[in-house]
Amino acid sequence: SSDTVLGVSQMLASKRGDAAIITDSSGGLAGIITDTDVTRRVVAKKLPPSSTRVSDVMTANPTCVSSSDSATDALVTMVENHFRHLPVTDDNGAVVGVLDIAKCLNDAITKLEKQKDKSSSAAEDAVKQMASLQGAGGAQAAALQQLL
Repeated sequence: SSDTVLGVSQMLASKRGDAAIITDSSGGLAGIITDTDVTRRVVAKKLPPSSTRVSDVMTANPTCVSSSDSATDALVTMVENHFRHLPVTDDNGAVVGVLDIAKCLNDAITKLEKQKDKSSSAAEDAVKQMASLQGAGGAQAAALQQLL
């Protein structure tokens, strides 16, 4: 790619992004460049961003996941390899998106909290039902709820 680090950084800043997928002339995935890459490979080395080519500092041929892979597989790939961003490709190898580990973890936590709320309220309903069937007093039902 003939794009400069400055140009890509300005595009990322305008979109409030922190990673850019770099494609080759045929539209295939060539690499990825992140804010961390710019910090470590350009700024820290005092390279001029206006003349440094993205292709010289990007991560070439990055690890990807397929859109048919599970979210868990993608998260495991990110954690095990210390990736914050992971390109997602379709069955033909075309890039269809980029996963961000912070957003993935936030989504996973939200789902877990919803499941916990559902199972917690279901357990509370079951305790109330049992208490009413067995004629348990309010104190016993409250004690059972505390245990849950």
